[in-house]
Amino acid sequence: MPWLSDEASQLPIIISLSVLVVGLYFRGTFLWVSVSLVLCFLLIVDRDSIVTLVVYAFTALLVIAGYRRIRMGLAPTRDDPENADPPTRGTLVVDSNNLLGLVKWDLGLFQDFITELQADGFSVHLFFDHSIQRLLKQNKLMQPTETVPMTLCRVMGMNRHQLTVSQKGHKADALLVRHADRHRLTVLSNDRFNKKRDDKFYLEAARRLSQAGLIKRVGLVDGRLTIL
Repeated sequence: MPWLSDEASQLPIIISLSVLVVGLYFRGTFLWVSVSLVLCFLLIVDRDSIVTLVVYAFTALLVIAGYRRIRMGLAPTRDDPENADPPTRGTLVVDSNNLLGLVKWDLGLFQDFITELQADGFSVHLFFDHSIQRLLKQNKLMQPTETVPMTLCRVMGMNRHQLTVSQKGHKADALLVRHADRHRLTVLSNDRFNKKRDDKFYLEAARRLSQAGLIKRVGLVDGRLTIL
């Protein structure tokens, strides 16, 4: 403008950019107010600077958007396979005493089988007869202050919610079948739970599981427990 000196010709654009920076910092309503004030200011003082301001503002927005995208790319997200939770393929109910009997009470082979299931993405819920105490004592695994569930949790490396032990003098079959039937879970066992005398209190639940294909037989293949 003719009434502005050369030294002051850049002053309107500098003031406008400063106001826009404040608006960008606070964002939201402040940004819209700052844009409106700057446009009104330049329309009155220096219309020719509006084009220059638009170019500067657009460039700044591109830089800010690029910076934010870079930060988002560097931050770990749940969609990133390396940071995502391991996938789960459901919960398996394990007839532990039954499978231990298959491997002649070799606790190491049973642990290997459970580890393989977990590595394949399955959650497991182990059901033990209280008589497992005998095996734990024979292998000198129980400590004086521990109960059977406490020892099994420590030995198997599992929490209390993943493990159920029947009361002394009882088997865990009824607890196992009813739990699996209630939650529609797959049972791993070499037992079909269809004996009219021994399984009479949960025959119906076992039949529902069997009809739904939720009782999977486990056998020995090359000396290792395998789902058949």
